[in-house]
Amino acid sequence: MQTIEINTAQNVKIDYELAGIRHRIFAFLIDFLLMCAMLIIAIAVFDFVFINIHELVIELIAFIILSFYSLFSEILLKGQSLGKKAMGIKIIKINGAELEFYDLFCRWSTRLIDIYLSLGGIAFFLISSNKNGQRIGDIIAGTCVIKTLNTYQFTLNDIEKLNQRFIETDKLKYPFVKRLSEQDVLLIKKLLFRLKKYNNQAHQTALDKMILKVASLLEVSEIPEDKEKFLNQVISEYIIQTR
Repeated sequence: MQTIEINTAQNVKIDYELAGIRHRIFAFLIDFLLMCAMLIIAIAVFDFVFINIHELVIELIAFIILSFYSLFSEILLKGQSLGKKAMGIKIIKINGAELEFYDLFCRWSTRLIDIYLSLGGIAFFLISSNKNGQRIGDIIAGTCVIKTLNTYQFTLNDIEKLNQRFIETDKLKYPFVKRLSEQDVLLIKKLLFRLKKYNNQAHQTALDKMILKVASLLEVSEIPEDKEKFLNQVISEYIIQTR
């Protein structure tokens, strides 16, 4: 499993799992099938409206769909095409910045070389050999493709470690813990992991902000002195109440 460490705008380092070549190929195939479906539908509609559609119009429609589908979909879905979304992968900036039109345009502009003219050979070689899984477009744009399915998922082991005495609802400390989403709790878990690995000022600041946010959502009037223990307790009770 290849990972990449991204330094966010809040100066917090987060590990992401890179999308494998298999995921990216399947995402491309899904997108290609969708483009074919869009082309067939577009031609059928034009043919119905204009009775006899000219061959040049068909070629123009095909050119527009095949050329611009990936660019427009990744702009609209903020780094994902429909194929990428289906495969649970996404484009992000390596420097932690937000994706912009220029970044996606740079990636898109090299598809002719990376994918089409080389039948995917260049992209396959570069993604397989590059430590960040980048093809030419990614290298130029400073992007990479990651898995959106978080590797810090809850496991059976997480649940088995919970103390049985907390399973009774009336003994839970934070009854409003369900206000948190699973992504919120995974972010808390990830922050605690990073704090343990890199206990620096940036992560301590992130911890303080996280504590204030969680305490507000759970209506906790007095924040416990042991902040890490508090967040671990929140994670435990979330698992108990939602599993």
